[in-house]
Formats: sequence, C-alpha cells, structure tokens
Amino acid sequence: MGATVDSFKATHKAAVDLLGQIDSQSGQKRVDTLNSLKDALLAHVAEENKVITESMGKSDNVFFKSAAQSFIDELGKIAENALLPFFNKYSTPDAVDSGDFVSDFDGIKSALAGRIAFEEGTFYPELEKIGY
Repeated sequence: MGATVDSFKATHKAAVDLLGQIDSQSGQKRVDTLNSLKDALLAHVAEENKVITESMGKSDNVFFKSAAQSFIDELGKIAENALLPFFNKYSTPDAVDSGDFVSDFDGIKSALAGRIAFEEGTFYPELEKIGY
C-alpha cells in the first residue's frame, strides 16, 4: 500500500473507533466525541479531494478520471446532505440524548460503513496503481 492510502485507512479506523465511543456516551461527552468525529471526517474529505484531484492530473486513464470526478462529487453530496446536517442537529447535550439521536446515528454509521467499504475495496486500489 502507498503511504497516502495507508493514511486514509488509518483515518477510517479512527472514525470507526469514535463511532463506537459515541454509542456508549451521553451528554457533553457525546457532543465532544461527535465534534472530534466531525473534524476528522471533514479533514479527511478535504485531503481525499486534494489527492484525488492531483491523481486525476497524473493519470491518462479516462475511466479513472471519470470515476475520480464522480467520487469527489458524491463525497461532497454526502457531506452536504447527510453529515453536516446531522452534526448541526446534534450539537448539544439535550439533542444527543434525545429519542431521535439513536436512529439518526444508526443511519450515519451505516452510511459511513458503506462509504468506507467502497473506498477501501474499490477506489483506493486504483489510487495505489498510480502511486498513492
């Protein structure tokens, strides 16, 4: 594996660990861990976008470039339509201890698990082929 892909996978592992912590927390501790998760995910998305944009410039493969652009576009939509609204909604101790939190959080966990599986199983191997 390349150093970049290794770093991305380490971020995924850290995010999964934070998701596990959130399950067993409540109140301000849960809010703090959610904020840590939010910061980690947003930094990860920004770094992925940078690397993928750079990799598109290095590749002559039209299919890779198209897939990479779709990857960036989809990631932006996930952040804008799911992650940010979730983090904004659950930014206080009362909100994270509400009845809606568990079902919304389960949806976010499921979406993240699916995205991580896609990235690690499908997209990262393509990045590795061009040196990342």
